[in-house]
Amino acid sequence: MFVRYDTANPMDFNNVRYLIAFNTSGNGGVPYTNAYNTGYVNYSFIITVAGTNGFVAPQVCQIIRQQGGGVTCQPEQFSPSQVILTLNSNGNNTEFTLMFDRRLFFGIPPASPTPPPPTTQPQSTWTFNFITTDTSFHPLDALGVGGPNDTSFNVPLPVSTTFDFVQQLTVPAGATKSANPNAQLQGGEIINNP
Repeated sequence: MFVRYDTANPMDFNNVRYLIAFNTSGNGGVPYTNAYNTGYVNYSFIITVAGTNGFVAPQVCQIIRQQGGGVTCQPEQFSPSQVILTLNSNGNNTEFTLMFDRRLFFGIPPASPTPPPPTTQPQSTWTFNFITTDTSFHPLDALGVGGPNDTSFNVPLPVSTTFDFVQQLTVPAGATKSANPNAQLQGGEIINNP
């Protein structure tokens, strides 16, 4: 899967985290920015692109629900060929591209007595969201009209077919913008090639 992630202004990887949140459960719910308040409902995996001191790297984690409540963001191990990050892919420092092996999202085998992970079998439809946060993961912006408080954005990804969503990944005109210009999303693109 290929992702192009665009911001309105130059990216600041030291102070802003750039997230791609996925729901691979097949239930159709979108991972919105209110994750902390909803117990990470509709979150299966998060790819975070951030860094410190000039070193930027992607991190992939699986959201695992704990018995009795709470969640864990379990880091996934991956090889360099499974997740390929290209920074400044447009030459303006407002875009990165990420190519990843979507088999990473088939899930980490659960350890007993943890409940099963959100995805152990490939699903035909996923949902996603682009989100920016501060270094403490407080939401700063998201793709929909409501910015960091949006609950309107919804573009399903039919992962069993080839698709290219270009038009659907543009932040709507008049959308609420983050006060941090480096966190303001512009849009992007997702290309699937099963």
